[in-house]
Amino acid sequence: MRRITILLLLALILAACGGSNADDTAPAPDTEDVPAATEPVDGGGTQGDSGALGDDPDPALPPGDSGPDVGEHWHAAYGIFICDSFADPIADESDPEGLHTHADGVIHIHPFFPSAANENATMGKFFEAVGITLSDEGFFSDAGSLEEGRECADGPAEFKVARWSLSGLQGDPDIVDTGIADIRFVEDLEVFTLALVSAGTELTPPPWVGNLARISDVDPSELPELPPGFAVASVEPPAEGEAISGETPCPAVDGSSPRVTTFASAPPTCTDPTATYTATFVTNYGDVVVELDTGATPDTVNNFVVLARYHYYDDTALFRTAPSIAIIQGGGPHTNSPADSGPGYTIDDEADGFTYSPGDLAMARTAQPDSSSAQFFFSAGAATENLNGEPGNPDGSGRGTYVVFGRTVEGLDVLEEILSFHVEDARLAGGGPGLEVVVTEILITED
Repeated sequence: MRRITILLLLALILAACGGSNADDTAPAPDTEDVPAATEPVDGGGTQGDSGALGDDPDPALPPGDSGPDVGEHWHAAYGIFICDSFADPIADESDPEGLHTHADGVIHIHPFFPSAANENATMGKFFEAVGITLSDEGFFSDAGSLEEGRECADGPAEFKVARWSLSGLQGDPDIVDTGIADIRFVEDLEVFTLALVSAGTELTPPPWVGNLARISDVDPSELPELPPGFAVASVEPPAEGEAISGETPCPAVDGSSPRVTTFASAPPTCTDPTATYTATFVTNYGDVVVELDTGATPDTVNNFVVLARYHYYDDTALFRTAPSIAIIQGGGPHTNSPADSGPGYTIDDEADGFTYSPGDLAMARTAQPDSSSAQFFFSAGAATENLNGEPGNPDGSGRGTYVVFGRTVEGLDVLEEILSFHVEDARLAGGGPGLEVVVTEILITED
């Protein structure tokens, strides 16, 4: 298991709203795993007034609950809120007794022994596993402490924990300020915010609570309806289209061809390189209009137009976001993931040494040359310049080899909004939108 030092753990918490770790300019591939982006996630979601447990004699444990048995597998979303912002999720995966995390803002609770089960499955036990001691005053480790009395903008900080059930996120949380280390996990899919804040600060659920619906053994259909800001993107494969087993005929220009998602070979030239083509991405968050570059990249444009006219991209998710390189990736109708198998062929790269700026539309590919097929990514911010390269790609990193074949002329604000939905998820090459973002169709116009 991956282990980081206690010093780095406490530094992570002390950073609070602090610096992001770069993605190491990770590419946006069709079918390969890449390092996860570790940008901090912007807060959001339901606003709830602070509540209290009133006269409950044990505020750390709602009455009548016992906790998980050995061998059960529960999950709880958590966040550490310092003064005015959430810290990055803890990245230590240590798991001596069956309570761990994967840098996803989720505590995975599967007790190995009675010492971590039932009444022993506590918040303190989880933090102990990663080298941090909880008390009613704050966080402590050999590397230092973060405790009550810390000065926030509105006064000295108090340590408290807000607790919600997933079905009650739109309501007031229970507030626990004594016995914090003894807070017990009493049901699956709870939500916690551990906060060092000045008096009167309103506490909200952590922004990555939607990751509860991305856990491999959690069925999203069985979750209660999440409040605005917390609905998660579906990672279920969309409906398959037809397959073409022989040579690919050109699709109907009027959009009347049936949907095709599997091809035996790359398409012939079906576009006019002297014409101007525009692609309108119709999404549930607004339209993005892109002028395709037939002059510089006629073959890439031809491939994209053919796929769009065969409705290859209809009702597919924009499944990956990476703030550290400001990209939004999509185009995988078989799995809605970076590992999608593609249409059944690849196309050649048209040049290299590309530079990237907000609004660019580029082909995704693996680290191998000439491996693009159908997946694409948008640049939604200046950080995409981290993928810039020089002609010939001398450093071998893949930078500059993602072929830019279009430029957004309307809808850059839509792309910026979608990128802001980012939540961490290692299964989506670092993360994806915390809200379901669907490309309903791509409309091609030809001038």
